[in-house]
Amino acid sequence: MLTKRKSAILAAFAFFFFLLITKGTHYLSVLQTNKNVSKMDVVIPVALKDKIKFKKSLQGILENSLTPINKIYIISNNKNILENLLNDNKINIKIIFIPETQFPFSKKDIKRILDQKKSKYNHATWYYQQLLKLYIFRAIPNLFENVLILDSDFIFKEKVSFITDDGKAILAYGYPFKWILNTTRYPKEVKHSHIDFAKRFVPMWKIMNSFSGMHHHLLFQKPITESLFKHVEMYHEKDFWKAFMDAVDIKKWNAASEYVIYFHFAVKNYPNDLELRHLNSYDLIYDSEESDNDILQSLDQFSQYTEYKAVGFHSFLNLKERLKTTDYITESLQKKMLNEKPLCFILTLNNGLLQITSYDDFKKGNNLNNY
Repeated sequence: MLTKRKSAILAAFAFFFFLLITKGTHYLSVLQTNKNVSKMDVVIPVALKDKIKFKKSLQGILENSLTPINKIYIISNNKNILENLLNDNKINIKIIFIPETQFPFSKKDIKRILDQKKSKYNHATWYYQQLLKLYIFRAIPNLFENVLILDSDFIFKEKVSFITDDGKAILAYGYPFKWILNTTRYPKEVKHSHIDFAKRFVPMWKIMNSFSGMHHHLLFQKPITESLFKHVEMYHEKDFWKAFMDAVDIKKWNAASEYVIYFHFAVKNYPNDLELRHLNSYDLIYDSEESDNDILQSLDQFSQYTEYKAVGFHSFLNLKERLKTTDYITESLQKKMLNEKPLCFILTLNNGLLQITSYDDFKKGNNLNNY
């Protein structure tokens, strides 16, 4: 017992000593070390079920990124995901396949840990894909220090920059932590499972504004990511991914977000290296049992809304179970969403203003704000 106590004291001392000596160094400007400040790599994790949407996502980033792209890396467990992509790539950007076996953990590892925790949900893939994104700089050699993480079901349809002319990362505020419709006056203090997770996982982590940073894409910078890893691994005295899974609350279907963790860590510790913006977009969220083909046909219908820069088509496993355990939706909104048939919604973000409409109403020609 005494040995364990000494070990814990030494670990705590080592961590806070690390913070002390790095206070004046690791919070220095990222731009001091970033040689390719105006270019980026792109990393897209892809599941086979999202192959059709992925092709549109790839086309969108190639055609609409105002920030020069060096290479695009595709993370998947199936190389067939690249079928016909090389022929379709007319911009001559190198596309590289990264097998999931290149990472220091597997989907089976994540499922085993959740089973040991006695989770009743089938959500191993949800946490697995988050860890793939967070581990890019450790698993993929020779990446640029600026890397755009892009979800394979998010499509840019208008021109967008991700890095300023002087090398700052442009990060989207994303969705508000609290889903309150038709207002931008969001509460500063909120109860949210992703916030609780991040505080358990990252020492001295805190929210910096009312927005989550979740917007299906995020520009990761290597110095910031490495700093995040050092904080976590020194504090927990174990590998980052193991500490991540230890912190997961199995009472929630969706208890963590890689984007929330990184966004607020970066805003808190590297404010001079970032520029924040509201990216106007709309997202279709629907249960994975619904037909992708039917929903994807609405992409052309969305093109009339030119004020929106991007569109997402997100099929969620067990969407109803997710909605039942969310703590960031008001009770009345949650009840209304759960009663929709089919379980499909359109979420719009316009300068931070959140609006929701049912997919059926949208197909009938109603406005994107009928909630």
